[in-house]
Amino acid sequence: MGWRGMKITSRLQDNRIGAVNVLAEMSLSEYADLISDNLSKNEFQRRRVSSSKTVYALLKDDMRRGCVIPPLVLALTEESVEIDRLSNAELEALIVDQASRLVILDGLQRTHTIIDLLQEIDKIDPQSSATPVGDMPVRVEVYVGLNRLGILYRMLTLNTGQTPMSLRQQIEMLYLDYHDPESRIDLIREADNRIVKNPHEYNFKDVVEGFNAYLNRDELPIDRTSLLENIRSLEKLSKENQDSDVFRKYSEILDDFIFQVVDLGGDAELAEDDLIGSSPFGRTVNQVFKKPQAMSGLGAALGKLIDRNVFNNLDEASEAIENIKMDNPEEFLVEINRSLSWLKNHTTKIGNAQRTFFTFYFRELLNPETDSYLDLQSAATTALRKYQDQNI
Repeated sequence: MGWRGMKITSRLQDNRIGAVNVLAEMSLSEYADLISDNLSKNEFQRRRVSSSKTVYALLKDDMRRGCVIPPLVLALTEESVEIDRLSNAELEALIVDQASRLVILDGLQRTHTIIDLLQEIDKIDPQSSATPVGDMPVRVEVYVGLNRLGILYRMLTLNTGQTPMSLRQQIEMLYLDYHDPESRIDLIREADNRIVKNPHEYNFKDVVEGFNAYLNRDELPIDRTSLLENIRSLEKLSKENQDSDVFRKYSEILDDFIFQVVDLGGDAELAEDDLIGSSPFGRTVNQVFKKPQAMSGLGAALGKLIDRNVFNNLDEASEAIENIKMDNPEEFLVEINRSLSWLKNHTTKIGNAQRTFFTFYFRELLNPETDSYLDLQSAATTALRKYQDQNI
């Protein structure tokens, strides 16, 4: 298929993300040929949703009847060419030549629907390459010259359709660059369709929330609004070329801590006679600390201890973690579950209260000036008392 049908109708500068927004018109067939090979290559893209009983099934019927669909939004990743100096014909050629680098920002499900429909028509009449449906025009916006953070920003701000990405996947997208595939730590993403069950395995989102708590010195969870704010912080930090190293150090400290306490706890499990309510926070040491509330508390506490000059850096915090102790794992499990049970019965926003508790907990555990220094069991008691003093 040639590309003589593509026509650029306008171009606008987007100063927020430093890219040119190009509006083009082309046929559905041309669009499908342009983008179809990219659907499985985009690491940012959410998974396809089933369309058998959704508006996408209706959209397919509408397109057969000549429906004009809303513009699809693509991005052409960072390119050194000076776009302003290109004619429309040269810009059209650039988009086609660099088609393998196109990313769908908005319209993934519509794109699948277009491709499915054209394939169905082709099966019915394979000799007809120019069907009325395939010749229908469609408007396509292409952001030319985006860097990675610009792509993420636009994907998050455009993600308002009927099948939005989950918050977990948005968070994973934002921090994907900071995951080292060669690390001993296996960060499991939503798209992996796996559960955390082995040592050194963590949900990517949980680790990221802990890292975000460290960066912001705030243990409360990430929401959609703070995601967009984080992009501004990451833009600044990425220029300083330090974020990936900090994320690696934080995740390694988290893993070192988990590995150490699980080793200290051994096979200890909360006994039936010691159960605090019908659903204790964690029956084992692993269950207590391998939860997002504990990870966020650790991140916020580390940040605050560095701000207060208890540690000069994360390396010093790592050295302290090597010396933590647990004299009686069974008694530890009783004590920390008792503290967390009190929170469950006396607070309304239980998850946030648990995160705050763990922030106090790790500050007590890792600060040499406290009576609970390096004592996992004692810190559970003093952390609850600190929470009660400041929140009751």
